[in-house]
Amino acid sequence: MRILLILPDARMHKLRLGKRAWSLREAPLTLTTLAGLTAGEADVEYTLVDGSVEDIPLDARADLIGISVITGNAPRAYALADHFRRRGIPVVLGGVHVTLLPAEAAAHADAIVLGMAETTWPRVVSDARGGRMEPIYQAPLPGDGVLHVPLPRRDLQSRRYAMPATAQATRGCNHRCEFCVVPSIWPKFYTRPVADVVRDIRAMPGTRFAFNDVSLLENREYARELFTALIPLRKQWGGLCTADIGRDPEMLDLLARSGCRYLLIGFESLSARGLVSIRKGFNNVDQYRDVVAALHDHGISVQACFVLGLDTDTPAVFAETVAWVNEARIDIPRYSLYTAFPGTPLFAKLDAQGRILSYNWDDYDTMHVTVKPMLMSPGELHEGFRWTYRETFRARGIVRRMRGCSVNTLINLVGNAAYRLFVHRLYHDERFAQPCRPSAPQPAPVSCPA
Repeated sequence: MRILLILPDARMHKLRLGKRAWSLREAPLTLTTLAGLTAGEADVEYTLVDGSVEDIPLDARADLIGISVITGNAPRAYALADHFRRRGIPVVLGGVHVTLLPAEAAAHADAIVLGMAETTWPRVVSDARGGRMEPIYQAPLPGDGVLHVPLPRRDLQSRRYAMPATAQATRGCNHRCEFCVVPSIWPKFYTRPVADVVRDIRAMPGTRFAFNDVSLLENREYARELFTALIPLRKQWGGLCTADIGRDPEMLDLLARSGCRYLLIGFESLSARGLVSIRKGFNNVDQYRDVVAALHDHGISVQACFVLGLDTDTPAVFAETVAWVNEARIDIPRYSLYTAFPGTPLFAKLDAQGRILSYNWDDYDTMHVTVKPMLMSPGELHEGFRWTYRETFRARGIVRRMRGCSVNTLINLVGNAAYRLFVHRLYHDERFAQPCRPSAPQPAPVSCPA
């Protein structure tokens, strides 16, 4: 049985040299995990394709097509699904967007998978083999909060990622930040057995890897067990966590000893009112600088995320954020625009208020203005967003933040160089010429270039 698994291009940051592309992100685990779920079935042959770095074979010979969908690539995913179904190949759609908008996705698929696929995918494959697929497969959530995931099929994965070795120890988050889609997908915080995570990491080639968990330190007791188990592996890693890590000296020491070299942290805003407005009041703005300094003292780089366009933001937010980022010496800053994803309570609320500017899911990449701002125009937010990136990643800004800082110099240089390339896209790619394209979502032709 031949199965083609596809990640449609989400148009994330990439480096293109001629006809070849390298993604500037960590390798996703979606497709490799799915392939691992039926690893014991000798008659199943997988091909994995990530449209962000590879051409999707539209003429592929397959018995089943599986496509993982996020909101930002939904139009391309639906177009691909329609294409393969016209060729007579059954198509299964799954992923975050499908779980949020199942009725929309079902119109483009023979079957849809809702929620976590670990318990449903083997049944999908078995049913497809027998020609009896059900229209909907819904995975029950683990009642005990423990996830059991097979060893990913990394042998089938493209190597064209900035970080090809990735692992996952947890899913979900205990917080309910208003703009975050995670609570709508995973209502609880789930953990994998530490022994399983260590098994996965031992199997990785090389000495560097990244966790792609959305909030790795939510359960501190679990985190201590995990990081203690990582120490003997003598590998270096990065991951995501919340800003309160700076208030836990014991955990900082353990992070450093376990090989942590960078952390991505959602600071989101320099305004306490802004943080409260998005239900992230647990962040303490007054402690941000101390968090950065503490991480630097432990040899850990800070990749700080900020959301622009909150209801409390005025046009002054752009210059204020850039100045703070430079003064606090953030190693790699990241910015995104306030976005309400369809199928979430925030989207329903803002839609009822008439503040959703675009229903074209192609705009939902956190780089287009899809929500009408309260204290500025959409055009001001669009230009302010681009200006913030340009000013942050000017050469003098990068030098200022890195001067005298010996923490992970190579990682920081590569990260800043990657965002300088992104700035060029912001100002020269026609996709970013306007705040958004306020039309109903329409599937893109499968023949259009990525």
